[in-house]
Amino acid sequence: MSAYLVSKLEADKKKRVRVVWGVSFTVIALIAFSIILFQLLLQNEKVEIASHITEVAKQSAVSANELLRGDFQSLNLFAHLLESEPQYLDKKHIDGRLTSAIKRTGFLSMAVIYPNGLARIYDTNRGFQTYKNVKNLNYFKYGMQGHEFVDFEPSRYDNDNVIVLFAVPVMGANKKPIALITAARGIEDFSKAVAITTFNNHAVVHVIDNKGNLILRDKSTQAVLKSSIFENNEVSDEKREKALKSDKPESYWFKDINGVRKVASFIPLGYNNWKLLAILPFSAINHNSQRVLQFAILFFLLINAIVLVAVRYNLKVKARSDNMVMDLALQDDVTHALNKTSFFIETEKILLKESPADEKIDIIAMDIDNFKVINEIYDMEKGNQVLKDIASILSKAIGENGIFARFSDDLFTILYKYTDANMPILLIDDITKTLSKYRLNVKINPSFGIYEVEDRTTSVNTLCDRANIARRSIKGMTAIRYAFYDASLSRAILEEKQIEDSMRQALENGEFEMYLQPKINMQTMLPCGSEALVRWNHPEKGLVPPAKFIPLFEKNGFVIDVDKFIWEEACKVIRRWLDEGKTPLPVSVNLSRVHFKYEDLVDIIQKLVNKYNVPHKYLELELTESSFLDNEGVVNSTLVRLQQLGFTIAMDDFGMGYSSLNMLRKLPVNILKLDRGFINEAACSKRGFIVLNHVISMAKDLQTTIVCEGIETKEQAETLRKAGCDIAQGFLYAKPMPVAEYEKFVYSEYNMA
Repeated sequence: MSAYLVSKLEADKKKRVRVVWGVSFTVIALIAFSIILFQLLLQNEKVEIASHITEVAKQSAVSANELLRGDFQSLNLFAHLLESEPQYLDKKHIDGRLTSAIKRTGFLSMAVIYPNGLARIYDTNRGFQTYKNVKNLNYFKYGMQGHEFVDFEPSRYDNDNVIVLFAVPVMGANKKPIALITAARGIEDFSKAVAITTFNNHAVVHVIDNKGNLILRDKSTQAVLKSSIFENNEVSDEKREKALKSDKPESYWFKDINGVRKVASFIPLGYNNWKLLAILPFSAINHNSQRVLQFAILFFLLINAIVLVAVRYNLKVKARSDNMVMDLALQDDVTHALNKTSFFIETEKILLKESPADEKIDIIAMDIDNFKVINEIYDMEKGNQVLKDIASILSKAIGENGIFARFSDDLFTILYKYTDANMPILLIDDITKTLSKYRLNVKINPSFGIYEVEDRTTSVNTLCDRANIARRSIKGMTAIRYAFYDASLSRAILEEKQIEDSMRQALENGEFEMYLQPKINMQTMLPCGSEALVRWNHPEKGLVPPAKFIPLFEKNGFVIDVDKFIWEEACKVIRRWLDEGKTPLPVSVNLSRVHFKYEDLVDIIQKLVNKYNVPHKYLELELTESSFLDNEGVVNSTLVRLQQLGFTIAMDDFGMGYSSLNMLRKLPVNILKLDRGFINEAACSKRGFIVLNHVISMAKDLQTTIVCEGIETKEQAETLRKAGCDIAQGFLYAKPMPVAEYEKFVYSEYNMA
């Protein structure tokens, strides 16, 4: 073998050794890097887990504070009523006030405590208790100093449970307490609010005081602590004391007495320096990233490079996907501004952040009057473009002084920070002026409701609700562009709440009654039917005006139950007339737009007439023109089915919308009830009469019966008669009346047996 070959083999051998060592070193380095990376990721995961449980616990704390704040608001409303009418603190009157208050609020017990310490207690289980002296109790001493009080107290009925006890002072004219209002509520609602179910019920939640004592203990089987966070030595006292003293959320990792790794998160509550303590075991979390890295280490020699690339790619895709999902979740899909969820999050951050002493914050609710008109005249695409332009206008007007969001449809909400009291009005003027110049055939008129934030701990939802209440208070008032929330609106809220609290009981007690308003045939001048209307005959207030409760029922959905009640009452009356040998006149009942959200509407009506064996021709179904605009396809198909069953369909308030004639062409209706605006215009001008005359003529060509409602004068009646109206309804002929009076009107005065 030549020296050349020997040297070449030696060189090749050295080269192979170098390659092996290089590959080995690279593999070892990559394995070491992967292990280090794994440890770092594991540590980062622990941080993320702690952050996650902290965020979840913060939501529980917010829910708990909302419950407490809501009960304080109820008690303060009652206290304000007593402050304004202190004579009701008299022992002769206080029992009635306590009874009424506890029915509205749903507390387990309530009490009025006088300055001498005597308490008049009303308990839902035991009724009124004999006067009891509570002068030495903490809540009495604290409350009589003019402070609100809340604490957990042992239940008098269940030694294993506790109640939430509230106290608020009743202030006299001299700004000193003249009495104390207390109330107790069961712990169940509070426990549900603070409970964390996100982690398959493995999280344990306690409420602790500023010394670490458990004042409300989680009773689940996973709970280890009995009375204090210092009773076990899992972690240094220094860490625990730091978490207790901090006014911000804190968390730390530890191993319990059984060696189980856990994370503890401390969240400050808004009352009594309490904190919410959430404890979660590490094993309760699904560690996808940990499993991926273990897989990478086990198969590193074969697919290390591929795994590294795949992990890197997956992380990028996941981050991009997470960002995209987050954007979709927190961004309005039309305007790309904030949506309601992100507005709540950002507003809460702003409210909790320290700000200059002279800085004020307003929540401003804004919508556009009759925005649906834009979608009717143009189309949905144009309507969305208008919304985008409005968002752009708001962004420029607000600038760096706040944020805004689109909540729904054309409703926008603004958070505005300012130092000069004139700035909110200048902002509104700027927005209104810019919108007035918007190039569109329909004028864009905004309405604003303003709420000046006084207590920054008030929930964002409540702040927005109050701004919206102010906005709704001026709807329809074209000369007024904005309104501030004030005490009178607060009373309106209380009145609405009283109605909502009593509406279902009123239905069960038979307080709702069916009234009938006769319809008159304009050729024979004889009754030819009636419209069924609901009236609320309150045992204390008498007849409640429909305007007081119908809009609220439509908003909260209770109108469905009331409508069904009227439907059944109408069927009962028609059945009785038939049984008595009388010839029934058709009764028209209202279908609210909310009924069309349910697929069983036709079945409900059909079962009802079958139950009372009422011929379909005697029950007319009446709905407003605006109902057709919500979901034309569903409404159309439903009405066709009802017509096929033999029901007569009437369209009420015809002529209020901008697409009335177009709908008349497409929708199956037998009767048109003209909006009273037609009548007023026809009686006042020749042009109005021409329009009315042609509408009636066109309807008759479509074989549709014309009903004109709201007739109050003989001049109106004569105008309608000349125009060819078939049926009239209004105070000129008869007001809505109880069934007995209607029967006398039809079967006695007109002798229509």
